[in-house]
Amino acid sequence: MVYYLVNLGMTLSVLFFGLGYWKRKDVDTHKLWMGLGVLANLATAVLLVITVHLFSEGDMQTAGFHPTVEAPWILAHRMLAVVAALTMILMAVTGMLRKRKLHVALHYAFIPLYLVVYISGLFMFEAGKI
Repeated sequence: MVYYLVNLGMTLSVLFFGLGYWKRKDVDTHKLWMGLGVLANLATAVLLVITVHLFSEGDMQTAGFHPTVEAPWILAHRMLAVVAALTMILMAVTGMLRKRKLHVALHYAFIPLYLVVYISGLFMFEAGKI
């Protein structure tokens, strides 16, 4: 079940980010959608980490995430996810502080990085038995 919630949360995050990017010229609407994207992403990430590490003692398969690739690919996915999350937070902060030049520059790295993490997660894991 958590597998599907994580997929739903991250998919909503991608959709919210897409809507926010589309509405980037309307600052208030942009802030709303991007804020929802960050919130969906962070809430989903917390759900994932708590489920795997707190309730499943670090065993992703017990938590319902069955890898379809070898361990080094999973590690690479996790490392990229951390970089993407930190970049996302930095983008949120620079946006709130109206550091437009840095905020805009960061999106050139964040968008492809986040999409790689999102899409790879869809293919690297499958749901366990419900």
